[in-house]
Amino acid sequence: MIGDHASIAKRFFEWFDWALIRLSRHTRVDGLWVGVFMDDQEEAILARLVEALALIKIYDPYRYRRVLREIERVWGYPLPSAWAVWQQTLKRCVVDPRFVLSASTALIASAIVHEATHGTLTRRYVGYAETLRERVEKVCMRQELAFASKIPDGDELRRNIERRLASMTSGWLSDAALQDRRAKGEFEMGRHYNIPDWVVRVVVGIREKRASRRR
Repeated sequence: MIGDHASIAKRFFEWFDWALIRLSRHTRVDGLWVGVFMDDQEEAILARLVEALALIKIYDPYRYRRVLREIERVWGYPLPSAWAVWQQTLKRCVVDPRFVLSASTALIASAIVHEATHGTLTRRYVGYAETLRERVEKVCMRQELAFASKIPDGDELRRNIERRLASMTSGWLSDAALQDRRAKGEFEMGRHYNIPDWVVRVVVGIREKRASRRR
């Protein structure tokens, strides 16, 4: 019997995702799974994610409860065009290892607070359509500001968030802008991890074909 191609593809990607999670080094923090996928600095990345969660827990218990409620996994995994992303169907906050290694603990914690807020909004049926995107992101960033006001020496983090808020525009968050940043970011990410450009082009091509079929 020939199965539905979409279902076969979905099952394959679910299996592939499961395999990546199983291969990830991980720990548990208050029941929350925290892991990193096969990075040569995975111990340092994992430690920094745990430190960021501890910072939220100590200074902002209210938002820490939100993190535990909304997120099932905090996962260090390469991202092409963002510090961190929220994956609603998997209840997962994915954080780019390069960001984890280069950012302050406060900024990493702030990113987790941001993504947990996305979880709350999505659970309350607030979508992420292009027309809503700027408002949604600003809500999440104001939660970052509230967190920054609670931590010691949070002024630098607050200024960072305020700069991002001031530069936020609907054009920067448009579908076309997001796709363009993702395409550029995939090549940068590939070079960082020594992946040849031609491999990245193949992967991008497959993804674009799948997206065009869905449209």
